[in-house]
Amino acid sequence: MVDKTLNVAIRVWEDLSRTEEERREYEIRLKQILDEQSKKRDRELLEQEMEEMKEQREEMKMEKEELKAENEEIKEQRKTMKAEKEEAERKRLEAESALKESAKQMALKMLEQGISQTAILQVTGLTLQQFEVIQQELGNKNK
Repeated sequence: MVDKTLNVAIRVWEDLSRTEEERREYEIRLKQILDEQSKKRDRELLEQEMEEMKEQREEMKMEKEELKAENEEIKEQRKTMKAEKEEAERKRLEAESALKESAKQMALKMLEQGISQTAILQVTGLTLQQFEVIQQELGNKNK
């Protein structure tokens, strides 16, 4: 029927003309249908929620793996930086040692040539204590 008012009126008349037993059966059946629909909807929502949780777990797993990889990369960078720092320190110490040895050799040659203590200290950058040690070494060589 096209007329909604007439359609509603017929349904109301059908409801009124039912017996108490028919109405009870109708309500029981209606409740069953509504309960089934509700359970079906609850199941669908639960399945949807479980799927979302599964996706979240996968995302978290991927993020954890990414963080682990980044952490490993940082550890490797730290190792490299530590090795480079140690190498730079070793080279600095070698250069410092070579410079001291060079200054010592220069001071020895200058002493042998009779150059004054003041001039030797100024040219070589040696301390007075270092110079005195060199003088002692030279004296021990000459003995």
